[in-house]
Amino acid sequence: MEYAAIVIAAGLSSRMGYFKPLLDIGGKPALTRLLDSISTAGLSRTCVVTGHGHETVEAALPPGCIAVYNADYENGMFSSIQAGIEKATETDAALLFPVDVPLVAPETIKGLVAEWEKGDVSRFAVPEFEGKNGHPLLIPRAYFGAILDYTGEGGLKEIRNRYISEMLRYETNDRGCVLDMDTPEDYNQLLSYYGGLTNE
Repeated sequence: MEYAAIVIAAGLSSRMGYFKPLLDIGGKPALTRLLDSISTAGLSRTCVVTGHGHETVEAALPPGCIAVYNADYENGMFSSIQAGIEKATETDAALLFPVDVPLVAPETIKGLVAEWEKGDVSRFAVPEFEGKNGHPLLIPRAYFGAILDYTGEGGLKEIRNRYISEMLRYETNDRGCVLDMDTPEDYNQLLSYYGGLTNE
């Protein structure tokens, strides 16, 4: 199986007030933390979708990452998802990572993929922590066309919800998969969680 990681790092960071991809977590930018986890998990292709501040983000990417500039980023996240999916069409599935959920453990990524491969590979899949859906969302190739062609309201959520009863939920003890940093308060909680991990 071939997989693509699609990292969405195109937004305005308006609620945060600071540029989220480059927020510091333990001496590394959030984007770098996330890319490290993806690399450790062994995904075969990594695309980072950029928009606002794209030159700064692209300069921070390690060798091998594919930068995908979404000129329509102000139209919302779904346009960035579509831009990423366009670069993943030769793979069997894409794993969607918002840059503001940077502490997903590599073991969660690997476990999600392994569990998905055991069953019906036409299903969407997500990790689940204490009953809450986390990231990444695994998108089977079967839905790439529907995502690229969709122009209605609701974006990916609308497409996913058509099949939500069949979605695979992979239970994990990785709280990092549900911790985002939309606001400064969220960021402080995430830093506290990271501090706990490094002190274990």
